[in-house]
Amino acid sequence: MVKSLSAFWALVVMAGFAELGYVTLNISAMPVYLREVIGLGEATITAVGSVFLLTEAIFRAPMGMLSDQIGRRRLIVLGPLLTVFTSLATLVAHHPLHFIALRAIDGLGAAMLWPSVYAAIGDAVPPQKRAWAMSFLNMTYMSGVALGPLAGGLANDLTNAKQASFYLTAVLFTCATLIAWRFYPRDGRNPRRDGSSPDTEKISLRALLNALRIAPGHMALAFVVFFGIGLVMLLVKLYAMDEFGVSETLFGVGLVVPALAIAALSLPLGRMADQLGRTRSIRWGLSLAAVVLWSVVAPSKPPIAWVVVAAGLGAISFVLTFAAWMAELSELDPARRGVILGAAGTAQGVGSILGALLGGFLYEHVPLTLGEVQVPAHRTPFIGCALMLTLGALLSWIVLKKDGARPTV
Repeated sequence: MVKSLSAFWALVVMAGFAELGYVTLNISAMPVYLREVIGLGEATITAVGSVFLLTEAIFRAPMGMLSDQIGRRRLIVLGPLLTVFTSLATLVAHHPLHFIALRAIDGLGAAMLWPSVYAAIGDAVPPQKRAWAMSFLNMTYMSGVALGPLAGGLANDLTNAKQASFYLTAVLFTCATLIAWRFYPRDGRNPRRDGSSPDTEKISLRALLNALRIAPGHMALAFVVFFGIGLVMLLVKLYAMDEFGVSETLFGVGLVVPALAIAALSLPLGRMADQLGRTRSIRWGLSLAAVVLWSVVAPSKPPIAWVVVAAGLGAISFVLTFAAWMAELSELDPARRGVILGAAGTAQGVGSILGALLGGFLYEHVPLTLGEVQVPAHRTPFIGCALMLTLGALLSWIVLKKDGARPTV
């Protein structure tokens, strides 16, 4: 178990480069490149993006178990290195199957990286400060959300080439790889708190099912919320371009101020989550997210200024919820922290991919008729997302128990 301060900061900085790379690649670069250069429709674009989510979902739990066995460092180094290769290989791909294969490799890399990073943070930080510590990763996440679309859009617009953002992602993942390789200490099997060596589970379907059985309600909650997020996550940039006619650069600029503000608030919100308790933070965060999204999915076109404000409020709800959620998962079974986080990641990933596949179909083919009001198809996935977040908020009142209580089956 690595507890040095330098290791903690290496994780935080490395995660910043990696998240910036993933946001630039998946949210900014791929949808525009596949539509504008390759000529694919939105349903196919989201299908390609969903392969990333599917592969990450399938391998998160096995990679979490593997990190419990061999240590975190190997996977933290190898994960981003894979996407250095795929970013460049995308530029010579032409057939949709080529993009699918490359996104599957990206998903494997993400599955190696994130359970290992979150488990490493959980290893190093005591429970009473864990939400605060996780908020550092939220800070890097929001920085990636803020700067990824802007970075990718600027790279493309300044060079007048949709390929430029892929060179940028290759550089970002190279930085992440080098930081992890140079500054995160070598580790091995993770000892228990009492210093003894754990009997880590072998990587198997039974081990995954055992992890799922520890807290099935948590897994169901993760699935519902991320199904809703998946409905819109690959379509946000295309929606902004289609609904408001913004350029790639303007879309990125619109995210910078609210997202950077939320990044700055990540640490105070992490402390707030520790003070409020994990359960209340998750419930309040999900409820706020649902209310905010309903406010922008009205049948009529929302004012763009309110959309920006709503994005900021939604980001606040995400930071408050996610820090508490990861702290909650890390406490379910500390001896098997990697596999629990991996299992939850699998539930989240399955929800995301199913949501993304449905969202692309809805965006392209399914307008809604509400009496005399016509809702264009590109707004339909966002209504579905609002419904799922509402369901998630209600489910959190059933699933989550008082902090410190053992979840019931």
